Amino acid sequence: MYISAVLTLFALGFYHAAAASASELEAIEPLFLEFSIQEVLTNTSWIPVVEPWASQYVSAVRDGRYGDAVWARYHIAGDVHDGIVGGTTNMTVLQSIEEDALSYKLNDPEDYAKAQALYAQTSDHDGHKDIIQTLSHIYNQDISHLEARVTYSTTCSTDFNAAKADCTDLLDRMPTRRTNIGNGQGVASWGTCRLRVSRYRGSSTDLTYNTAHAVGRLIESDCSRVPHGFDFPVVSGFSPRNRGHRKVCLSRKNSGCS
Repeated sequence: MYISAVLTLFALGFYHAAAASASELEAIEPLFLEFSIQEVLTNTSWIPVVEPWASQYVSAVRDGRYGDAVWARYHIAGDVHDGIVGGTTNMTVLQSIEEDALSYKLNDPEDYAKAQALYAQTSDHDGHKDIIQTLSHIYNQDISHLEARVTYSTTCSTDFNAAKADCTDLLDRMPTRRTNIGNGQGVASWGTCRLRVSRYRGSSTDLTYNTAHAVGRLIESDCSRVPHGFDFPVVSGFSPRNRGHRKVCLSRKNSGCS
């Protein structure tokens, strides 16, 4: 009897450990917390992650402190300095989160609703409940007056500037195979430059790596400039999504693109 009970407890412990391990292989939700714990622990996500934010991200996700986890996510690439997101004109982390939230609410309402339901369960020990409140406020906002872009073109930005040389290297090195990108938003990263796409909505609106590369080249060409105060060219822009394809972003931004 005693041996049987011990074996049962061992089996249950093994089962729960395996379940926890499996859950850490997947992102907790795909919008604001797109990195799985395993990706962060092994530094194998589409962008390199840095300390102390990587450890804080893992700890916060495991503890269910979702505001803390989102805060760590927006610092995890190491490009926030003195509270300002790298490559922007004085955009704070919270402003960057708000910008992404509005875009997700407009273009990915179902996923945003799921994220909101999850974040409503954040731990009482969450140190960034202000972020949860901000996401909740945007969720409850009427943003129907904002129009989703439906043209196939390029739009340049003055924020999230990436060095053009890094974007050129990224486009020279990224995959160009004619297979769909599928689920996931981070496509390629090199130096200060990131190529991201909007959320996956099925194969009929997906992009191949080859097409994403071609659109990236178009953004690189159209949005290259030397801003005041810079002595080298930078790139920041996107090609808006429409009913037939995903949005493509080429800039320093390592989140969003919806």
